Amino acid sequence: MASVLEKVSALYTSLNEAERKVADFVLNHPEEARGCSVIHLSDRSGVSETTVVRFCRSIGFKGYADFKLALVADLAPHREPVPDLHGDVSPEDDLPRLVQKVLNMDVQAVASTMELLDMAQFARAVEALASARRVAIFGVGSSLPVCMDLQYRLQRCGVNSLFSVDDHMQAINAALLEPGDVGLAVSYSGTSRETIESVELAKEAGAHTICVTSFRRSPLAKLCDICLITSAGRTQWLDETITARLVQLALFDALCVALARRKRHESQPILNRIARAVERKRHTV
Repeated sequence: MASVLEKVSALYTSLNEAERKVADFVLNHPEEARGCSVIHLSDRSGVSETTVVRFCRSIGFKGYADFKLALVADLAPHREPVPDLHGDVSPEDDLPRLVQKVLNMDVQAVASTMELLDMAQFARAVEALASARRVAIFGVGSSLPVCMDLQYRLQRCGVNSLFSVDDHMQAINAALLEPGDVGLAVSYSGTSRETIESVELAKEAGAHTICVTSFRRSPLAKLCDICLITSAGRTQWLDETITARLVQLALFDALCVALARRKRHESQPILNRIARAVERKRHTV
């Protein structure tokens, strides 16, 4: 089970601006935070007491008392010290420790996504995709390779899916959707203008809309019918999306396995045909 500090770090992107002030103080001063009353922590973080309580609930605790007990337990002196392999990479880290820290960041992001994922929303996404006549996928920038992989996987599941790396074509695909179709958007930040515009067009066309993002309060998350939240690690050496693509791919693995099972009578013949086509490519002349 993730420690309190690991959970705060993993869920950081899902917090609002005021809650992040509490998170920043807890992450930077954990020893002081464990001795704080709710009033003291609010003063030290520069936010209201209500925000502190809301922060505790946002990271999965019932309230401040529940959060503080867990933090005190995590920082108890009798706990066996472990190497700091969950912190950010520092200039002093040798390559083995750098690799350990980055891979641990990936592992923690996947584990945190499991905690963040709303299974009711996930089930709705599976049903919407399984019953869709076609699915148009939207994404720009660093989301492009993830979208390309998703389109390939959906085709293998027997789902008629469309994707173009050109955002103008994405808009056209969105506008041509019909009721019962699905527009699926991928955006770490949930603020990409081109992706939001495509989703708006899909909604105007009467299609269901699904998004995958790390920010539950983002414009994209608020716009879509179904929202799947993923975690993402942060580092000073690269942008915040360092683990976003890995986690998105892992989530789509789960989504496509659920789809293949849901559509097994339809997808198995397609998988057989794909296997035969690929096998022909492997034959040497």
